[in-house]
Amino acid sequence: MDSEELDSAVEAHQRKLIEAAGTLMAVQRVCGDKVREQTKSAYRRLTDAHLLVTGVLGAALLRINGIVKPSTNNSQERNALFAAFVIGAPTCENTIKEGRYLQASCLLRQEMELLTQLKAVRAGQREEKRRSPNISALKDSGFGESLARLYDELSAAAHASKHHIVSSVTAYEVSGDDLPGPTSGTRYFPEFDEGCARRSFSLHLLLTVGIIEEFGIALRENGDGEGLSECEIEAINLALDLMKAEGMIEISV
Repeated sequence: MDSEELDSAVEAHQRKLIEAAGTLMAVQRVCGDKVREQTKSAYRRLTDAHLLVTGVLGAALLRINGIVKPSTNNSQERNALFAAFVIGAPTCENTIKEGRYLQASCLLRQEMELLTQLKAVRAGQREEKRRSPNISALKDSGFGESLARLYDELSAAAHASKHHIVSSVTAYEVSGDDLPGPTSGTRYFPEFDEGCARRSFSLHLLLTVGIIEEFGIALRENGDGEGLSECEIEAINLALDLMKAEGMIEISV
């Protein structure tokens, strides 16, 4: 098939399929936008916590913006991991907001692994031959044990290995007088789940706090000031207080 014949065949099939493609994309867009609005309301004070956390992260990044200085293998590895987290954060947040919870679990798992790798690099224990990082490294942080326990569930979602996890985000209850009894269906569009949205977003916030802690340590070790300022540490603690007030974390005194 030459170029002209290929173009002609593609155009012919596009004319036949454009309506179906448009319908599929429109449904995803409309349902995603609807869930997004519901999610915004469900977050309540978590939205304030998010602003505090991302503000601290942004302020810390701006302090080193444009600075040129000698680097080491260790600092290069850590900088790449920090950047990977920051670049991916909006995608993770938007995926949660639009109710695409299975995909959000994959992104949260990666964020957890990025944090784990940062700790491993700092300790000089990163093993590139490992297929996945040693999550037990998280246990040395404030919420480390709780985060580590979630890893298996996130992995199951990422690998779609457990039916109950996949079905929980695709099930659709069908009702009607003409049905013989409770009937379940499968939906091909996102749907709002308040509990899942709040838990996922809270996990993302905690992982971001962990990233900020590692960034502050890196700033001190690299000679870029004293790390996080008192004001920034206070803002992080306020964010954690907001998450506690929302019933999403427990803080031991």
